[in-house]
Formats: sequence, C-alpha cells, structure tokens
Amino acid sequence: MPLLIFGLSPGLLFLATASLALVLYLTKQIRKVGSRPKSLPAGPPTEAIWGNMKQLDLFFPQYQYTKWAKKYGPVYSIMLGDTAHVVVSGLQEVRDIFIKQGASSQSRPPSRFQLLMRDGYFPGLMNGEKWRHARKMWQTVLNGSAAKQYMPYQELETRQLLFDLLQTPNRWREHIERYSNSVAMTMVNGCRIPSPTDPRIKETIQDLYDLSETGVTGAFLDSWAFLWALPEWVFPVCKKARDIAAKHRDLIWRNYTDVLQRTSHGEALPSFNHAIQEKLKQGWPGVTEIEGAEIGHHLLTGTTDTTASSLINWVAAMALNQDAQRKAQEEIDRVVGRDRLPTDSDADRLPYVRQVIQESQRWITAVPLSLPRATSAPVQWGPYEIAKDTGLIMNSYAIHNDPALFPKPQEFLPERWDGKPNAGYNGNDQLLFTFGAGRGICPGQHLAERSLFLVVSH
Repeated sequence: MPLLIFGLSPGLLFLATASLALVLYLTKQIRKVGSRPKSLPAGPPTEAIWGNMKQLDLFFPQYQYTKWAKKYGPVYSIMLGDTAHVVVSGLQEVRDIFIKQGASSQSRPPSRFQLLMRDGYFPGLMNGEKWRHARKMWQTVLNGSAAKQYMPYQELETRQLLFDLLQTPNRWREHIERYSNSVAMTMVNGCRIPSPTDPRIKETIQDLYDLSETGVTGAFLDSWAFLWALPEWVFPVCKKARDIAAKHRDLIWRNYTDVLQRTSHGEALPSFNHAIQEKLKQGWPGVTEIEGAEIGHHLLTGTTDTTASSLINWVAAMALNQDAQRKAQEEIDRVVGRDRLPTDSDADRLPYVRQVIQESQRWITAVPLSLPRATSAPVQWGPYEIAKDTGLIMNSYAIHNDPALFPKPQEFLPERWDGKPNAGYNGNDQLLFTFGAGRGICPGQHLAERSLFLVVSH
C-alpha cells in the first residue's frame, strides 16, 4: 500500500509541490515586471507590473518628471511598464548625453502602436539608412540658406494674418492655425490655404489630434511587449488605430497626388513633395512612393503644429505681460517706423523683439518633452553606463524653469536674454530646447523662427 503524506499519494504530492513551485516562480517573475535594472541611475520607487506608469499624468507628464528631478537629480530612470527610460532634466546633462554623445543617443525607440496608426511607416521612428535619407531631404529645403526661398511666402501669409486679425479678432486662434498651415502647405505641396474654413486645415489638425491623443492612450501596448502576443481585438484602441491609419494614408496620398497632377499639367510650384517625386524618379533605394509622401506629410504637420503652438503661446504671454508688449512695440516704432512693415532684415536691429520671442518660448514651452529617443550604443553618464536600447527623455520644461539658469522662472522677463541671440541653436550657448538638441534638432527650426519673428514684429 503506497505511503500517504497529508493524505496524498506520492504522485499527487509531487504534482502539488511542483505546482506550488511554479506558482511561486511565476509570481516572482511577474513581480520583476516593472522593476528597475540595477545598472540604471536611481529614480522613484516602482510598482510591480506598472513600474512608474500609474504615477504619471499621461497627457502632462513633464510636471511629475520635474518634481522627480528635484528629488533624484538631473538624470534618473523610470520604468513605463517593463520598458526602461532615462529622464534628462539638466542643461549640462543634456549637453553631455544628447550633444557630446549624439551618435549614440539619437536613435528612435521601437513603437508598434505608432506604426499601426500610420499603416506601417513613420519617419519619426526611422533609424539607419531611411532616416538619413529623410533627414537629408528635410535639410536640403530647410537649412538656413535654403529656408530663405520661402521668405516671400511667409511675408505674404503674415500680411494676410494681420488683415484677418483686423477683420475678426475673436477668431485669432483660427487665423494663426491658417497662417502656420498655409506656410507649411506652400512649402510642402506648393499651394496656399487662403481661408481658415478651408477643409484642408481641419483635416491636417484632426490628423494631428487623432495621432497624438490615440498615441497616448495606446502607448501602454508598447510598455509591455508581451501584450502584442494577444489578438488585436482584445484592445479596442487597436481598431481605432487602424481606422486612423486609413484616414491618415488617404490624406497624405491626396496631398501627394495633387502635386503629381499639377506637375503633369505644368502648374506645379516648387515644393518639397515635387522634390520628393523627382528624387524617386532618379531612384531612391529602399524608399517607396507612399513612404516619400509620408516624409513630406511629416514635415507638413511638424511645421504646422510647432509654429501654431509657439504663436498661440506668444499671444497668451503678451496678454498677461502687457508691459513687455508695449516695450516691444516702442522698439518697432523707433527702429522701423510706421511707414512700412518690418522685414527679416530688421531682425538684428530689433533685439528686444527677439528677446520677447525667446522668453515666450521658455515661459510656455511648446514642446515640453523631446520626441522619444533611445540609445543605439551604451552611453556613459557619471558612474552609470546607460545600456543600448534604453529610452531617453529630454525634459525641456525642467530646464526652461530651472531657477539656477533663469532666476524667477515664473516671471516673464525678456531682458534675461540680452546678449544671448543664439540661445536656441546647437552649441555651447544653447539654453532653449523648443526644437530639440544635438543631431535630433528639428530641421525646420530656421523656417519656424523666421515665421515667429515676422508675425511678432508685425
């Protein structure tokens, strides 16, 4: 007769023991999900499974990031689900990691959800040869000298903006959005947007909103890679992402083929998409036509959004700081006079106006957190080696509100930029990070800053 222990036969006892061991092992492994690797800089305590995700406001995480920077220092790590990120919130640390080690810190983290919303191709997540091709194309039309060719368009749109504001000042936000979108459309597609009711504006802004809002709500899928092993129908946000992808592709393809049609009729103006089409005709290894259209659309939406956001923030700053507004107007009246409108050539003679622009970019940061980056090779910071494929977040909001750099950061003080005209550009003098830093700095910076100066000085 078999020996019974606790009333169980040896076979059942072994099965129970093995099951208990398996449960304990799985529990231990699950508890590791969301825990911080020991090799990373210290940071806030994590929770099993979630990491630090439940401690963040999904839409405004910069405030919590800045609080943590005060406690854990300018470089610390967080866990978003099972994905490690290093948050960089100090000026010198940004220079050390994003600029000095830019070759290893400017990769893009993988995001299956972002690709799902864009039907499989997103220039903002490209790496390697495709990224170099796209950035070279952007720089060809957007570098400092090339961007000057768009100045007549910017001056024209600025004058219409003034007229529109005089006619219907209560619709100022719509007029700013029309302005920024029309400058971008002229540059990318070779056609203007003459009215704020033009459906193409609404399509572009809706596309931006859909991708941004749904991208935030669906980001959890990229925080736990194992979730992608489940069928998509488990997550309703995936169905929404595919619907957005269909509308997104239709929009970019219509813009792209519109340029093709005007080209065939001999009516096309010089534009980025026309240059893309010529590049594809010559042979662009590894880039399809729809990918070329997406590269152009990425430039369109990026220019529209950043310029409009910066101008809207400037309006808010002027409404709340009317002494600075009056001082800027006095400088314009004294230097330019009232017989003509300012031009780009007046910029060097209007230092206070440029300081107002710089301070408005600092005071209300249009891009409080950089686009996500990742390490393509180990990055050294102090005693820590940030491993390859670790996410990187540049906290521009924290830098722009650092009292050690900007005394009384909550106050709007344009004078703090006196003698610092290049504070927004890559280099040792950079203090503004609206357009990023290092190799990842926005290629449209020159165009956007010229738009800001023309509108503000008018």
